[in-house]
Formats: sequence, structure tokens, C-alpha cells
Amino acid sequence: MAELPTRLDGLRPMIEELMRIGGTPGLSLEVMSNGTSVYEASFGARDTEASLPVTHETIFPICSLTKALTASAMAILVDEDKLTWDTLVKDVLPAFNSRDETIQNHLTVTDILSHRSGMAWCSNLVIGTENNILIPGKDGLEYINSQPRLLPFRTEMSYNNLTYNLAGYVIEEVSGISWFEFVQSRILDPLGLDRTYLKPPQSGIPDVTQCYNALDDASTVQIPRPKAGQDWYSGPSGGAWSCVRDLSKLYRTFNASVQHQFSTGKSATEGSPFKQVPHLTSAKIPMDQPSRNELSYALGWGRAQLPNRLGQIGINHSLMPDGMPVVGKGVPSQLVLFHQGSLPGALAIVILLPDTDSMIIVLSNSLALNDVPDWVGQLILEELLEVPKSERNDYIKAAHSSVTENLKWYPALVAELSSARKTGTSPRALESYTGTYRDDIKVFKIVVDLEDNQLYWRLQGLDSEKFPLEHYEDDTFTWLLPRNELSRRGRWVGSDQGPAFWKAIFQSSDGGRVDKLYWAHDTGVPPVELTKEENNSDCIP
Repeated sequence: MAELPTRLDGLRPMIEELMRIGGTPGLSLEVMSNGTSVYEASFGARDTEASLPVTHETIFPICSLTKALTASAMAILVDEDKLTWDTLVKDVLPAFNSRDETIQNHLTVTDILSHRSGMAWCSNLVIGTENNILIPGKDGLEYINSQPRLLPFRTEMSYNNLTYNLAGYVIEEVSGISWFEFVQSRILDPLGLDRTYLKPPQSGIPDVTQCYNALDDASTVQIPRPKAGQDWYSGPSGGAWSCVRDLSKLYRTFNASVQHQFSTGKSATEGSPFKQVPHLTSAKIPMDQPSRNELSYALGWGRAQLPNRLGQIGINHSLMPDGMPVVGKGVPSQLVLFHQGSLPGALAIVILLPDTDSMIIVLSNSLALNDVPDWVGQLILEELLEVPKSERNDYIKAAHSSVTENLKWYPALVAELSSARKTGTSPRALESYTGTYRDDIKVFKIVVDLEDNQLYWRLQGLDSEKFPLEHYEDDTFTWLLPRNELSRRGRWVGSDQGPAFWKAIFQSSDGGRVDKLYWAHDTGVPPVELTKEENNSDCIP
């Protein structure tokens, strides 16, 4: 058999085809085997308009790969006896005051890092148009405190960005410095990662990718770059940016720490900033069950004992109704640690194989029609493992299938809204709906305006969040636009946004005045109630 670098380079045409199918202008990857970098490659453009190529140092949003950094920061504090893995959040963060009694009295550091709190995740409200973060940094903890619990406590994994932001607050309270300063000084600087940033890079930094959303035909449109962490909020859950050059240093050190600390029983490794690694990488909650082999979430990492399904933290999982393909058939079983990241304008994956000191990193600059880095990562993994040809998955077929499933979303949504609509109703005088509506903690608002006999709403009062409201039935309006238009505006679009998400439901008081607005901003979340301000003003900050 040919040498591994040659075999990996032979996958280039398939990788380019996966990018074309999904709609991804640029992609960067690196593969390490047995502690040595064996393949690095750059594909396409970091800026299509300027025809600038992706390089090994191109900086991409790494999205939820940030979570492992936040978990690692917490592990340093545990190792310094500043807290324990079982420390209650309320005992170290006085401002934590959840409305849910179970969460308030029983939520631990481990719970918030393992997605087992059962708390509502609310990402569709937090991330808006043009990659806006709609929750101000100053209000972030109060917003988390207000969220309900949707699932029984510690019974199943429910992916949650809010709890990773909560972890950021804990780190700041215990360490006495900001999450940004702590991760920078204790993890990034010791490793010499000079092209890794914990919030959007400042202008003038060279070789930073533009970001894109894919349209229905897999062409792409440039959108504003992710803003997670710019005003603090969403930084600890998904705000970091990096390049494969830096990440290879990071994960090479982490892999070595996994091997050393498990073999010696120690909680630290000389020359490594990573502490308590056995705790970081041990199973904390099952995911995607049933599963014959272990499939679980640790702390900032997914775990899968091969052969197994992968991709549970990305978007492909929801686009494969018959299930994700099983990876690693026909070769010796081994443990995979992995994580994925996704935001409008970016998708990413890292796959670690600690037993063989190997890794795969794939970064991309598009919210594609499927999770292109996921398919590319799994394709490379099967080559790395030397899976027999007869047992390998057809990732081109999987890519086409997942795109087809994705494109069913909008027409199915329109049909469902149409079939459920009550006919023959009329709205009130449109001006009766106008005003500023706020939630009960005064963190989130929706401003409703009337312009040329057309109602609009603006989330958080922002012009970039302005959408027309079309009458649906009674006092209910919809704000749905065609999928391509939503993509052009830099929004996340997908199957987690069902009919209720696209409805604005107004309600009147006994006196007939419209004074309430309800919006179900995430699947399974009770509609948020917003009350119209008495002075009918949208000028209050």
C-alpha cells in the first residue's frame, strides 16, 4: 500500500467534490499520525471576491471547538484546588440565581461542561442576523438565570451553549481575571499560539478568512463574520478563531497529555498547560443512544469507541434520517475524541485518536448545505485507519443525501404553515400592534413598527434584525422569508426552526388593547412573553 501522505493526497478530488456539493469556498486541514504531521492541505479561497487562497495559516472561526478551551481552563482551577468537579455553581458564583430550583441547588461544574443540565439552550435567540449576538454581555448571566429546564436533570445530553457561557462566568469569579485573560495566559501563550484569538480578530491581521453562507444551489454569498465574544457573550461557548498551524500544536500537546496522565495517574504533564485531562476526556453522559459501543460526551469532547457513528455535534446528524454512517468497520477498535463547531459562515471539526497519537483538523469558511468538514474528517479518518475498501462509507453519496434533506426544510415548513392556517380571519388595525415589547427581565426586546401600511419587527430594536410581518391568522403574523434570503442576510437556517419559530403571536388584554407578544424562539422552549411598554417607546436602551 502507498505511503499515508500519498494516499491522503489521493483524496483531494473527493474533498473538492464534497466542498462543491455542500457549498464551501475554502477549507484547511492537517493530519497527524503517530505524533508526526503527515499531511497538510489548503483548498479554495479565503476571499472569493479578491481571489485570495486558503493557506496553512489562514485564520478561521473555530466555533464550538472553543468549548475544549473553556473546559481546560476550568480543569486548571480544579488542579489548583480553587474548586472541584463537584462544586456547586451557586457556591462559587454568587450572582447565579436560576429560576429553576433543581438547577439552582444542584448544578455542578461538571454538569455545565457536559450538557446534562436539561436547561433550555436558546441559540436561535442568541445568534441573530448578520451573525449578531443578541444578548448583551452585561446581561448574559441574568439571561441564563431566567431560562427554564426542559429535560429532567442529568438524564440525557442536551447540547447547550448557555452553560458554557456560565462556565466562563465561573472561571472569572474564581480566577479574578476575565475568561479571555485566563485562557490566553494559561493555555495559548505557553503554547506559543500567536494566530489564535478568543474573539474576532482585529482588522489588519493578515490571512483571515471571509465567511459565507450557502444558497440552495450550493453557490455562496459573503456574510458578516461571527461576532461571538465581541461583547463577551458567546465567547466561552464558541468565540475563538485559529488556523490549522496553531491547532496542530494545541492538539498535539493535548494528545500527549492524555497519554501521559492516563498512564501515570498524574494530573499534570511537564511542558503542557493541560491539567486533569483524564477528567476532561472521561464519559459524563451518554449521547445518541442506543449505541452498541460507547458513545458519550465528556467535558468539551465527544467520545466514540470505534466502530461507531460520529458527527453528533454537527449538522449532518439531523440531515441523515436513516442515521449517520458507522465509521471504522473492519479494523481494530479504538477510542476517538472529537468535537465540531458551527456558526453562520463557518464549520469545523477536530478528531483525536489518543492511542496512536493521531489527529485530524478540518476548518472551513461556510455554513454549507451540509457539514462539509464532518464528511471530510470522516473520509480522512477511514483512510488513516486503513479501513478495508469494502467497509468504507460512500461520503459523496452521504453528502448528496444530506443536502437533499436540508433542502426539504423550507418547502415543508411553508406547507405545514399553510395547512395549519385558519382561513377567513383578519388582523386588527395594524397600528394597534406597534410598540416596544420587552421580556420580564428587560434583557430582550422586539420593536414593532408600521411603515407604508406594512408591519415590521426588529429584534433588539436593530435595523439589521428588521423583518416584515405578514398576517397569518387572527392576531398571529409570520416573519418567514425564502431560505436564500435568510442565508444572504447571514442567518442560521435549519430544521430546528419549526413553524412556531416563525410566528409572532400578539395578545390583547381584557380592554382590547394589544399588550403582549409571544415568540417560541427555539424548539421545545415555551414562547417567551414580551409585554408592550406603556409609553409605546422604542428609545429605552
